[in-house]
Amino acid sequence: MKVFNRITFALLFGAAVTVSCNTKEQGGSAYTITADRTAVNDVAANAPGTEVLVVTTDAPYWIVLTPDWIKADPTTGVGGGKSTIVTLTIASNYKNETTDTYPRSGNVVFSGGKTSLTIPVNQLGHKGYIDPSLGIGGIPDINEFRDFIAAVNEGGSITRWMNPVGEVELQADLDLAELSAGWVPIGAVEQTGNGNNACKPVGNAFSGKFNGGGHTLRNFRVSKDLADVANGATFGLFGVLDHAVVKDLHIETDFTVSANGTADVGVVAGTVLCSTIENVTVTGKITSAGTTANKRFALGGIAGFVFSVFDAETGAAVDSYIKDCKVEAEVNVDCGTNTASGATGVMYGGIAAFATNIKDESRIHIENCENNGTMTVKAGRCSGILPTANYGAIVQGCTNNASQFNTIENGRIGQIVCNLSANSAVIDCVNNGDLTTTGAKTTTGALVALLGDDTAYIEGGERICNTGTILSAFDPSTDGSNRNFSGLLCANMNKFDHVSNVILSGRYGAYKADGNHEMYPVNAANIMEYIGWLNDSYKEKATNITYVSSGPEPETPEAGGGISDLDPVNDTWD
Repeated sequence: MKVFNRITFALLFGAAVTVSCNTKEQGGSAYTITADRTAVNDVAANAPGTEVLVVTTDAPYWIVLTPDWIKADPTTGVGGGKSTIVTLTIASNYKNETTDTYPRSGNVVFSGGKTSLTIPVNQLGHKGYIDPSLGIGGIPDINEFRDFIAAVNEGGSITRWMNPVGEVELQADLDLAELSAGWVPIGAVEQTGNGNNACKPVGNAFSGKFNGGGHTLRNFRVSKDLADVANGATFGLFGVLDHAVVKDLHIETDFTVSANGTADVGVVAGTVLCSTIENVTVTGKITSAGTTANKRFALGGIAGFVFSVFDAETGAAVDSYIKDCKVEAEVNVDCGTNTASGATGVMYGGIAAFATNIKDESRIHIENCENNGTMTVKAGRCSGILPTANYGAIVQGCTNNASQFNTIENGRIGQIVCNLSANSAVIDCVNNGDLTTTGAKTTTGALVALLGDDTAYIEGGERICNTGTILSAFDPSTDGSNRNFSGLLCANMNKFDHVSNVILSGRYGAYKADGNHEMYPVNAANIMEYIGWLNDSYKEKATNITYVSSGPEPETPEAGGGISDLDPVNDTWD
């Protein structure tokens, strides 16, 4: 017996193609199966529908076999040269809009009279698409966190990561080790214009609400050298917060950063514009080599530059808030070549570094914050809370527990605030950290270094405002009784609205490099001699200042020193 197959192609009804398959047995007749299509190609993955074949055979009968994802109707038929319309129903190769699926292929085989015909069927796959506006309710992993950062910095939608109340919500602890090496802040901007105390972000600031959900960002290990933070730049986990909120977050960091010009840097945010940071904790190390230019470098454990404005269109002040935040850090900050102690110097603050408005009715509120750890510093301004309260900064209910050792030659150093200026206040704040300054011309105050405006004020509360030991290096060429610019309250009380209801404790003395410091006999009777230099014209505005002993009184030193070459009113506000 000799068997052979032949497939022929012909045009049917114009574009249709006929496929035939013959079987011829020795001494018998030849049977043929034909179809009007050689293959069924490019079937849609989603809602593929049906395909129709016209099958003709002169065999006495035929049957069709299909894969399980294809159904034929009918599945059998009579031949004898008759044509049959066979409908193929193809199942969907699809899961959902965001899931990739693979293409698939199968064969539809018609058989009859010992002959057969095969029609390939090829179905397309589906490439999933993630719609940025399709919400998933939060940030569950590092990949989604990376996508969130990109969306902010590219000016895209962040709806995908919002919870039902419109907050971008962190849903798990994240390890930032793989992102930190080339860290780009969330809300990166080209420059802020902060050199003139005007916050004008150029770029895509973060303007949403970020809820950390009580979770931790680990291994935020940032190392930036002098060339990386350029003049006018702002840097941190967030670059610029613009009418935004960041809350309920813990950050574990090893944060090393310096600058080559005006720069505003904070572990949480470089620049805070009319925004709120609440219940955020930072732990780890903060290190800086300062700056190579005599321009402001503001570095903070939470924020660098904090700004508020009065909105003329709405007639309302838009304040900024940093509240209920805590920093626990080993701080090592050097000024680099910038040794200035004014508004253009290097400044470090345990909570924030520089706070201001443009002499308007808005305010910056730093409330119920706490700074812990150690501060080893050579910088013109350094404090546990806020070194520069320039305009409109209210520091209230804050506590500094970190000791500071500062070797700047001519600085303004206070453990709560360094410079307290227009419409600014320190209210019910406490310093428990020791403060040591080694420069003979450095003003050194337990709470504040300089009170410099008629609208600035200090108010105590029920707590003891200072328990720390204050040591400063008096100039040995001057009379020991002239301790002009250091004190258990302030260093230089030049101008202020009032200083009232302050309870002091702690010890006070003259720093000696050999460690044999000269301690002074502070007590309830003589406390006014040790609060710091007080302008005679303002003495009646300093009221109800008391002292509570914290231990045995030290012996009176035989000799001491003072600072006679500083002008108490010599300060320039930027």
